[in-house]
Amino acid sequence: MATKKCPNGHQYDSSIYGDNCPFCPESSHTRVNNATGGFDGATRPTGDWVGGETGATAPYQDDFGGGHTVIRNLNGTGASNPDGGRKVVGLLVSYSANPAGEIYKVYEGRTTIGRDSTCDIPFPNDTHMSAKHFLIQFVEAKGVFKAKDQGSSNGSFVNGQVYVMDEPIDLKTNDVLVLGETKLVFLAIPEF
Repeated sequence: MATKKCPNGHQYDSSIYGDNCPFCPESSHTRVNNATGGFDGATRPTGDWVGGETGATAPYQDDFGGGHTVIRNLNGTGASNPDGGRKVVGLLVSYSANPAGEIYKVYEGRTTIGRDSTCDIPFPNDTHMSAKHFLIQFVEAKGVFKAKDQGSSNGSFVNGQVYVMDEPIDLKTNDVLVLGETKLVFLAIPEF
C-alpha cells in the first residue's frame, strides 16, 4: 500500500485516491456518511472509481434487482495487485479441512464459491459441493452483501436455514454458511 499524508494529517492509500485525500471535505471527492454508508451521487469520487475514466470498470446492474457495483482498479492495470485489482471486502473462515483454520478472501463485486477450479474460492475436494455452488456479491452503492445459491444439488445453509436458487439473502458478519460438507463463517470488513 502506497500511503500518503495530506496537509491535514490524514494518511490514505495514494494508489487508490491519488493526490485527493478521501477524508478532507475540500478535496475533489467528499466522503458522505449517508444512511447506506456509501457515497451520494453528487459527491461520488472521480478517477479510478467511476466508469468512463482511465483504469475504471463501468458500473453494472447487480443480480439482485437494483443498485450497481463499481470495481476499482487499484493500480491502473491491476498487474501488480495479486488480487487482480479487486479490493478485499470480507473474509470466510473455515475449520472444516484444517483444524487450525483457513481464511478465504471475499472481493468487491462478485465472489463465487464451488468445487470448480474457476471459482474465486474453490473447494475441489468437497464432493457434496456443486461446481458453482454459491455467490456472494458486495453491492457498494448500498453497502450490503447479498448471497445466492447457484442451483446447487444439496442447497446452501445460512445460520441453519436452507436457501435455494431463487432466494437472494442479505449476508451479515458472523453468519454461518454450510456449503456441501464445508462450514464457513462470514466476516465483513468495515470501511475505514
